[in-house]
Amino acid sequence: MKGFVASIAGIDKVLFVVAGVVLSCMVILTLFDVVLRNFGYPITGSMELIQYGGCIVFGFSIPFATMLGAQIIVDVLTSKFSPGKKRLIDIITRCVGIALFLFVAYQFAKYGMDVRLTGERTASFKIPYYPFVFALSFSFLLQAFTIFCDLIKTVKGANNE
Repeated sequence: MKGFVASIAGIDKVLFVVAGVVLSCMVILTLFDVVLRNFGYPITGSMELIQYGGCIVFGFSIPFATMLGAQIIVDVLTSKFSPGKKRLIDIITRCVGIALFLFVAYQFAKYGMDVRLTGERTASFKIPYYPFVFALSFSFLLQAFTIFCDLIKTVKGANNE
């Protein structure tokens, strides 16, 4: 099980680095587009590239943020509970989260198959949509695995505060 958790953490980190590189490229592209637009030479298709980049940045950064525990936790209600009840609620919410992200990953995969069959592409660069849909599907699948790893820690009692 330690190998599984370590491999999920490794994949999370790789995707996070990819998201960071893509975000940096988006910033540079936006900078050049704004500067060149002022001289009357906008970059054709920059909006498409920014949209696809945003998709990658959003999708690929979520699992790593979850692994770090960077999400906001509102525990107004659960702060009054005993540690045992808190742990039970943590286990239940993680199970619900796993189910939710598995469902979303499956729906994105189904949608990606449909988009692949229809051959939809962007207007300027004729980039197909489906690889980005599958990237989001993979990201949400990895998110479910990341929450599962967190569930294992919670069940073992490693996440008690």
